[in-house]
Amino acid sequence: MPVKERFVKPIPLIVLLVAALGACGGPSGVPDDTKAAQRNYAPVTVSDCGGRQASFTAPPRRVVALTTSVLEILFWLGVQDKIVGIGSPPKPGTFPPQFEQDLAKIPKLAGEYAPGSYKPVPREQLVGARPDFVVGGFSSNFDSNGATNQQELADQNIPSYLAVSTSCATATKGALTGFDLVYRDIDSLGKVFGVPDRAAKLISDMRQRTDGVAAALTGAPPVSVFPFEFDEGTQTPYAPGNRQGVNPVIALAGGRSIFSDLDKAYQKVSWEQVAQRAPEAILLIVYDKGVKADTDAEFAKAEQFVRTFPGLAGTPAVKQARFARLVYEAGSNGGVRNADAAVSLAHQLHPDRVR
Repeated sequence: MPVKERFVKPIPLIVLLVAALGACGGPSGVPDDTKAAQRNYAPVTVSDCGGRQASFTAPPRRVVALTTSVLEILFWLGVQDKIVGIGSPPKPGTFPPQFEQDLAKIPKLAGEYAPGSYKPVPREQLVGARPDFVVGGFSSNFDSNGATNQQELADQNIPSYLAVSTSCATATKGALTGFDLVYRDIDSLGKVFGVPDRAAKLISDMRQRTDGVAAALTGAPPVSVFPFEFDEGTQTPYAPGNRQGVNPVIALAGGRSIFSDLDKAYQKVSWEQVAQRAPEAILLIVYDKGVKADTDAEFAKAEQFVRTFPGLAGTPAVKQARFARLVYEAGSNGGVRNADAAVSLAHQLHPDRVR
């Protein structure tokens, strides 16, 4: 997927770190619970997308989340009080509603969020937050011009973690058909923050929901689905392959992506290729607009396009007007809401079996 970047002139990290610590002193506004945490904490080492290891003898107390996908996992784990900065915050109304109030309190380090693009956190902003742990969801979070890479952070004894669940090529040795990578991120971060029981509960709840769908779909033939990311443009569609997070959502919902043989996260394809693969249903994927009426309007635009586009007129999906809907944040970003997305899609593909 294309990433829009802005250039920030590099500033040596050591200079920024010394300046920030000298100006700010110790952590402010964070309870000094280190001794209690150490008494109950099992030291842990976790390995991230790039194989980089991070070790902890106490839970992090000042965390920066560079992107919204990992930010959401931290909220589900209940450690939002440890977050001292977010790169670009999610648009109001697009985050789980129970977290919106706490989300508003977190300092924003990289300006407003634009779906489909990433603004790196400038080095001076990152160091000024005085993090003791930095979490990213995409390699661009650390590698974009102006961003602070993981080695720079390690050189200053600041551990970091690049998630495996959304866009990690090295973690996807084969097609994604389940949420194992999501579970790995939840488990790893749960251990890091000393809340392994919360992590285990989240994973158990996700499994329970998807197991229920699997039981309801026993014996049902899979529906062939074209996952269409409308906001990425209509001239040349991006096809999510079997290494993208929406593939297991479709598979667990009783579907089969028509590009499940594509061994990568994304690839540009032609509309002729889509038509040749004769999808039985088209999954419309749009970015959440934050207001239900606006999101519904975007879905309506996407549906109008596929209904009237001549190149798709002969497909079973258009002939039978069989369309499904998911917002990108729930279905394509790796996270806890993937299980709900699978249940929702299963109902849309198999309404007679999943209610």
